[in-house]
Amino acid sequence: MLAYGPFHEHVEKLLVLTQPVSEQGDLLAIKMALEAEFIEAGLDPSSSGRSEGELIARDAVAEKILQSYPCDSETGYPDRERLSLEDHARVTALLSGVHEISAEPTVQNAFAFYLTEKEEPDPKKRKSQISRVRRIERELLSVIGQDIPLSQLRREHARQLRDRLKGQKRSKSPDAKPIKVSAVKRNLGIAKAVVNFAIREYDLDINNPFERLDIGRDSESAIDLKLPLPRDVIIAMYKDLQNNAVFLDVWTLLHHTGAQNAEILGLNRRNLFLDAEVPHFEIKPEGLRTVKARSRIRKVPLVGLALDVSMRLHNTTPADGYLFPQYAPTHKHDSFSASVMKRLRKFTDNPKHTIYSLRHKMKDALRENGAGQRVELALLGHASERSASDQYGSKVSLLEMKNALEKIQFDVPED
Repeated sequence: MLAYGPFHEHVEKLLVLTQPVSEQGDLLAIKMALEAEFIEAGLDPSSSGRSEGELIARDAVAEKILQSYPCDSETGYPDRERLSLEDHARVTALLSGVHEISAEPTVQNAFAFYLTEKEEPDPKKRKSQISRVRRIERELLSVIGQDIPLSQLRREHARQLRDRLKGQKRSKSPDAKPIKVSAVKRNLGIAKAVVNFAIREYDLDINNPFERLDIGRDSESAIDLKLPLPRDVIIAMYKDLQNNAVFLDVWTLLHHTGAQNAEILGLNRRNLFLDAEVPHFEIKPEGLRTVKARSRIRKVPLVGLALDVSMRLHNTTPADGYLFPQYAPTHKHDSFSASVMKRLRKFTDNPKHTIYSLRHKMKDALRENGAGQRVELALLGHASERSASDQYGSKVSLLEMKNALEKIQFDVPED
């Protein structure tokens, strides 16, 4: 066996050699695999060994690895350049501990790790998630030129990515308009989330260059992007949907609760609580349903026609069944929207009139009837509901929301 002292000293010299940037990503994966391997084998991943026996055994394994490579005539040890990346890492881990492997996560590591840990359970949403995240990864790599350690990611790179995205068009048409600033903000939000997650999970002491990045504003305010549906259009839709019970039931629930398409289409019978003091349904992630934000997890009171529809569906739906099984899977939501929008276009050709306009109608109705911001945000599941509760008092109760809904004169056909 080689003398431990000189042998260990030689490996320590190898450790100070800088890893090429292109190897950093692979090295991190190797390091994580070695740590798991050492723990499973009962070896101490943080040192050269807990006991003399472990130290000698690890020394012997490291020696065996090095002896498989040609030795330098002057030093008597293999050159660093001759060792494979994995063998160098393994020798380092054996003689000094896994944590002595200098492997810094790179940009590509961060994106891959994010997609693994933040996997969307729904297949359709997962496919969309991968597409969005990978697209931003490609855009960022185009800006920085190559995969680099996260510690080398700079504010300049963030600004370059911002400008690159702002310079893109909404379509491939020659006269296409520039992409909206709101879309740029969403895309940069992905990069920011990926880097934040990597900083936290890899215990990195670095700043996120995407934090507080100035993006600008759209020329058209968000409030102008969609308009509330006019009374005559809503009533016309109720009449037009009489020949399709599913469309009519979903429309009624959307109109009377202010919920979104996916929130209603994903309702299960077990989400209905009709015997409660305040009849309501609950929106939360389960089964086929996920939620975009924590604030979207909420309870929504049922009044008027919405309560009538819910009671009927509760009586005709299996105990663990979806209220609208043909549209419950997320990949069916677009089909529902397209079908209902086709009918809506018979009564309005205004592009700012969509199914989502029912939420704007609800928002206006709540304000007109003095519901207050706390109730509005809680009922619609807006992200600022928690801060509003902190500012204005206790959490909004179901009874408060029910009372607010009962003050609204919903636009429905007269009997």
